[in-house]
Amino acid sequence: MEDSWEFIFMEDVQSHIEEHGVSGIEEFFKTKLGRWKDVEINIGITGNSGVGKSSFINAIRGLGDEDEGAAETDVTETTREPTIYPHPTNEKIKFWDLPGIGTPNYPDLETYCEKVELEKYDTFLILTMKRFTENDRLLAKKVEALGKSFFFIRTHIDVDYGSQRRKKSFNEEAMLKTIREDCFGNLNGLTSGDVFLISNLYPAKWDFARLTQAILDVLPFRQRECLTLSLGVLTSLSSDMLKRKAELLRGRIWMVASASAAAAAVPVPGLNVAVDLALLTSEVTFYKSQLGLPDENSYEFRRMAPESQEKVRKFCVTSAVQLASFLATYTAGSAVEEFARFIPFIGLAIAGGISFSSTYYFLHQCVNELEGTALSFLDEMTAKAVDFDID
Repeated sequence: MEDSWEFIFMEDVQSHIEEHGVSGIEEFFKTKLGRWKDVEINIGITGNSGVGKSSFINAIRGLGDEDEGAAETDVTETTREPTIYPHPTNEKIKFWDLPGIGTPNYPDLETYCEKVELEKYDTFLILTMKRFTENDRLLAKKVEALGKSFFFIRTHIDVDYGSQRRKKSFNEEAMLKTIREDCFGNLNGLTSGDVFLISNLYPAKWDFARLTQAILDVLPFRQRECLTLSLGVLTSLSSDMLKRKAELLRGRIWMVASASAAAAAVPVPGLNVAVDLALLTSEVTFYKSQLGLPDENSYEFRRMAPESQEKVRKFCVTSAVQLASFLATYTAGSAVEEFARFIPFIGLAIAGGISFSSTYYFLHQCVNELEGTALSFLDEMTAKAVDFDID
């Protein structure tokens, strides 16, 4: 993913340098670093009444069914018109609760396509709680004909698990295989697409995390970046999501180091290095948040293992003195030649300087250590989340 960042943005950087020189390059980089928040994503979620659309929308946004901004959940059909539910931390990401085909206002596929405006959605999630219908199959074929992606999702797997595990012959893997084959059987030979088996109540179980990864994989890079950095790691308790986030964070580092070197605002005591302290402090805080590490004053932080707490505290950088203790190590080991590939784009004065290389090393070390701590914390959270009892 780091290569994707560089491929997409280095030409923009070079154009800026050619037109303006290094004037304004600091703000240029800062603007680029925040531009992921401006990418719009529209995800259409359809299915008949009671299949769990609203609960899924809440689950993937990290909300409980009674939280502020949650989609209304009910046993009756609550969706008469397409309804938008923006992500709580990024309003550009919109989850659309769409009516099911066959309801009074949408009696057939033709009416449905006309009223719902399929073209405006980036991908579709087709949900059922039992069997997929002919309307589901026809909708998938229509979406595919538009060149858009879709996903078949079988919900309420926790209910199947709870009812089946009472049998002496119960085998979870066999149960899931049977459900998946039954779903494919009802799709009447539709070979494209996959079936994801999920529970909105237990996103740490079954295919919820795999579904999240699959949605990300079908999106263009800018949308994938936006959704990855907006979704919480703990939403599906997924190590894959955490690793994706870490790779995107590493991909930002060359721009952060460039902006900091261009600013050269704060000399670090005892070192021949000047950095943008506020920028670096903000970036490390961003890493911690993105990787799902709790705030030092939170209840979750107090429940962490002592060694994990110390690792998190280590990166609470708030002063030039604290920063110096980090940068001293990385300055000594900096090798300018490793950054030669950046020089044609951001200039010898920036990429070739001690400030750039030291900051680059420092931030990579931050991501690496915080990722390791976050993976350990995620293991703890996952163990607690999957230790459930379904009646």
